[in-house]
Amino acid sequence: MTTKEIAQQAKLFQFELNSAKYEYSFSSTDSWIFNQSTASEKLALEQKFYPVLFVKCEYEDLASLAGIFIPAEEGAGKEQNKSQLLANSKDRIYLVAHCDTKLKY
Repeated sequence: MTTKEIAQQAKLFQFELNSAKYEYSFSSTDSWIFNQSTASEKLALEQKFYPVLFVKCEYEDLASLAGIFIPAEEGAGKEQNKSQLLANSKDRIYLVAHCDTKLKY
């Protein structure tokens, strides 16, 4: 995928996130948590949380797409966590967003 296509996909995903935030009445303390996930990890998140939004892309492009939504943070520990989130493997083809305070049941 080209950089322009990734940016367009990110823009569409951002629109879906903003729409869902209002549709599901997020409070000011609620926020999206982003994970790079395999199909089974995505399914586990969908069974536990609601709403769960995701975008599927090629594993080569996932780190670029995730970098748009995961803010750069200062500090060595935070940078290590960010690099773990951006770790890319062929199994991880989904960028999944969920809110940890919105449980399904």
